[in-house]
Amino acid sequence: MHGYGPLVRFCRAVVRLVTPRYRVVHPERLVAPAVYLCRHADIYGIVLNLLWLPVPVRTWGLAVFGDRRACYDHLREITFGARYGWPRWKATLAAWFASYGLSWLYRSARCIPVYRGSAHVRKTFRESTDALVQGERLLIFPDKDYASTDAEISELYEGFLGLDRFYHRATGRHIPFVPLYIDTKARTITVCEPVTFRDDRPWKEQSAELIATLQERLGGRGC
Repeated sequence: MHGYGPLVRFCRAVVRLVTPRYRVVHPERLVAPAVYLCRHADIYGIVLNLLWLPVPVRTWGLAVFGDRRACYDHLREITFGARYGWPRWKATLAAWFASYGLSWLYRSARCIPVYRGSAHVRKTFRESTDALVQGERLLIFPDKDYASTDAEISELYEGFLGLDRFYHRATGRHIPFVPLYIDTKARTITVCEPVTFRDDRPWKEQSAELIATLQERLGGRGC
């Protein structure tokens, strides 16, 4: 089954009626299967892609958001408590309400759980590989400073590149990595040229080059 669940489709239709429209530049580059990459830019990267990309994507998301109780604890202690510094009563109340909606949306969006710092990380790669083999598109946010909206992009995590090895082992092919650049002033989402590993050079040698290229394009250069 490809596509979003009913809750995401409903919320998407409603929110698109009341928010500024974003135009997708080079939609012909929305190939599948592929791994799409974008900046968090706080929450804007996630929201704008889910709203305006004309194709469904399977987003990597922290596993805690898929479980209501774990989601509640994370929002109260981390998001509203430590990050926003809200008083305990306010963080508790907000987390209680938000955890219901967020966990439902997570499941309806068919997010792929990410188990950060856990031995379960292989589950993420196995489920991701299965989705790619079935012709789906993944969406990953690799920037380390997820709250930053600065023009200069922060460093990138590199672990997601391992998806290429899993996919290559399963299919004998390399998976395209497709950067998405969001311009909030122009209200555009630019689909940049895909980059892929090649068979004629060592994988590790290519990794640093791919990360540098992806970082440039995620910052709007070279698209």
